Amino acid sequence: MKKFYLIAFMFLSCSFAEEFAHMNTPKVSDCSYDEKSIEITFSSEMEKGITEQAFSCMCNNETISGTFIWYERKMCFYPDSGIKEKSRYEVEVGTRAEDKYGNSLKEVFSYVFTTFEKEDKFFVQKMNISDGDIVSDLLHPIEITFSSPVDQTAFYQGFGMSPGIKGSVSFIDNGQAVIFSPLEKLDWNSSYTVTLKKSISDQYGNSLPSDYSVTFTTAPEPGGVLQRVCIKDGAELISGNAVNKGVPKNASLVLTYSGAPDSKTIRNPISISPSQDYTTIWNSDHTQCTVTFKKRLPYKTLLELSAGKDKRYLLYVDDESSKPLAVQEIRFYQDYTSGTGDVLQYGSSVVFETGSQSCFEFVFSAGSNAEILTADAYGTVDIAVSRGNLAIDLERLETGQIEPGVLCIRVFCSITAGTIQTPVVISVNGTLKDSYGNTLEEDYVLRINSL
Repeated sequence: MKKFYLIAFMFLSCSFAEEFAHMNTPKVSDCSYDEKSIEITFSSEMEKGITEQAFSCMCNNETISGTFIWYERKMCFYPDSGIKEKSRYEVEVGTRAEDKYGNSLKEVFSYVFTTFEKEDKFFVQKMNISDGDIVSDLLHPIEITFSSPVDQTAFYQGFGMSPGIKGSVSFIDNGQAVIFSPLEKLDWNSSYTVTLKKSISDQYGNSLPSDYSVTFTTAPEPGGVLQRVCIKDGAELISGNAVNKGVPKNASLVLTYSGAPDSKTIRNPISISPSQDYTTIWNSDHTQCTVTFKKRLPYKTLLELSAGKDKRYLLYVDDESSKPLAVQEIRFYQDYTSGTGDVLQYGSSVVFETGSQSCFEFVFSAGSNAEILTADAYGTVDIAVSRGNLAIDLERLETGQIEPGVLCIRVFCSITAGTIQTPVVISVNGTLKDSYGNTLEEDYVLRINSL
């Protein structure tokens, strides 16, 4: 029997190691073409049918069909019409493609090539922006498509934007297209000029026939831009990845705008996760909105708030005034005028003695400035004898603070000892609340002298 378990363990371990060793995401390690086919080599052996379904090929903007032949990790695609001359091909493998271990491509793979001969002329084929355009996206990317692949060094030396803006440059489609992405927002209601100097050349040495420029303007600043979000009667929230701590669970939010926002924003100014129902009150000119949550926010919870076009706030509900009550321990004093009392545990065995100076002390953790009012404590604690001739008569109750954040309820009683061990049930009702309205959240029950 011992040998059987050992063999089974070794088999499972090897199986696990086999799976673990093939958890890497597959990649396209090479892509090329010849006069008959397009060849794509993967980093691992792929599921043929699924990978073929994830493959697509366009010739001159039309989808083409063909035949697949596999050589281990290499997939060869033979178009029905062959590889045409003077054509542009776009090849793509989607993320549905997966290897034989079930791992999918992490991102879409694309490959563009042309079968044109060397161009005698080099020119700007198209741009995604024209003279006189008005754009409202302050991070609007500039995309330029040339008649043939551009020389990257020549492009960097000949490209300009005035006023100057920091940005990143991406070469796509084997260098035939270039995308300039601003790294800082443009100004509202401003004019910008994109210039391509005639010194820019393609990879064959052909230069632009002349300087090329496009001038566009940004739109006027729209009304209703979110300016800030504050906790009502509190601090302004910080947007981005910073966590705003110390948020009370009964918090209301105040959103301030530069002008009246659109009707969609007025109806739903925020979204929040985990979801919380809320109501809104707008001022007369719709420049300020107070958001009040219908229920208290959950304690020790991170909330993600979205407001405005691109504002994101992280709120952590951990304000001291929001800390719920929790039972730390219950002590019993045969005589509260002397001794330290005994901490009661579930199933504790206690020999009750006849006397009039006994006390049960309920100790709670709470917010540092919280209190339990005596009026709120009545009716929430109980000491009940389930059977037998033991008698525990509750006489009076008082509340207090042992130290900041530690509260207590003391129940004074007189005891008439019984002749047999008697089960006693000590309980605290979950509706017990502190001076901030925080409750125990659920009933607490402790049984002692259980038989």
